[in-house]
Amino acid sequence: MSLKPIVALDLGSTKVACAIALPHERSAGFELLGTSLSAYPVLFESWLSDPLIVGRTIEQALEATAVRGDFHRAVVTVSHPWLTSERVRVSVTLGDEPVPVRAHDLERLQMLALDQALGMDREPLLIERLGCAGNGFDGVRDPRGLSASRLFGTFQIVTMPMAARRVVVQAVESAGLEVAKLTYTLPAVLASLADEETQRKRVLLVDVGGLSSHVGLFVDGVLQASTAIAAGGLTLAMDIARSLGVTMEQAVTWSLEGTACRKTEVRTMIEQRRASLRQGIGQVLQEQPQPDVALVTGRGALADGFVEWVERTTGIHTSLCRSSRTSRFGDLSRQVGLTPVLGILEHLTVGTNGSVVRSPHLINRLIDQTRTILTEYF
Repeated sequence: MSLKPIVALDLGSTKVACAIALPHERSAGFELLGTSLSAYPVLFESWLSDPLIVGRTIEQALEATAVRGDFHRAVVTVSHPWLTSERVRVSVTLGDEPVPVRAHDLERLQMLALDQALGMDREPLLIERLGCAGNGFDGVRDPRGLSASRLFGTFQIVTMPMAARRVVVQAVESAGLEVAKLTYTLPAVLASLADEETQRKRVLLVDVGGLSSHVGLFVDGVLQASTAIAAGGLTLAMDIARSLGVTMEQAVTWSLEGTACRKTEVRTMIEQRRASLRQGIGQVLQEQPQPDVALVTGRGALADGFVEWVERTTGIHTSLCRSSRTSRFGDLSRQVGLTPVLGILEHLTVGTNGSVVRSPHLINRLIDQTRTILTEYF
């Protein structure tokens, strides 16, 4: 049976990123067939407030890749201002005497963690099993085969509003695709790195999107802690435009100048936003060993001096995070914009340590140049 192309989508607050690839038939990896970035025709103050507009933009992104073929399913990465991340510890009894831990026991443990973390109006986006403990062992991610009478497990769970998930599915389906898998942006960005040594380190990842900023700590490629901040590059530009009575184009330009902007009011707004981001970074790193490296990505990461600010704030060597596959794309805006979708493809065809929670409706189905350009794409 011939392999079908994989469609990867990143639904941002100002644009849709799309990548289509053909998995290698006898080895890990994929052949990249086409990529595109398509901006929404309007700016959303409420993320994904119009699924039909998002669906049409997805259609435009698919056409812009210039790839023709038989593909009907898409893997989607998403970030959202209302995402929440929680660490949960649960336990199950295995027997009166120690017995070997089975896969079924781990499934029971995970279901208990989900029951504890999920609210009435929320669904899981990602769940990571951080470690398990039992008779004579502790901190083991995969304890199958070890013996215990009672099994304890610690999980990091990212959830999203049910309404937001429905909007995502509706938007993708209106473009003629089925959501085969829905995942969180941060692990997808980390998966895009070809440098496996970096993925094995303690990594602080900061993603500054249009309407939200996300901070995550990864250890050996596993998300240990994360937080979402309801502020991003687009919200900053909107505030500048409203406060100073200028066009969005001018506001975006000033926001990208960072604290080097000649406008005192702009510098003040930027410093206020960075104070919120500093608080989020502190929350994620609280009671955690110092990360080995910090990586920044997203539109806000391209603002003048932002990488240096993160390095000064954290005391950690910081660099811009983008997939090595994007080097031929030229300008940084495209490189950063396409990194999450390339990370999805890496995850599917090469594999990562992360785990992805699928939509309940699909759980039983097969998963067969520059800052000027930023104003257009971001």
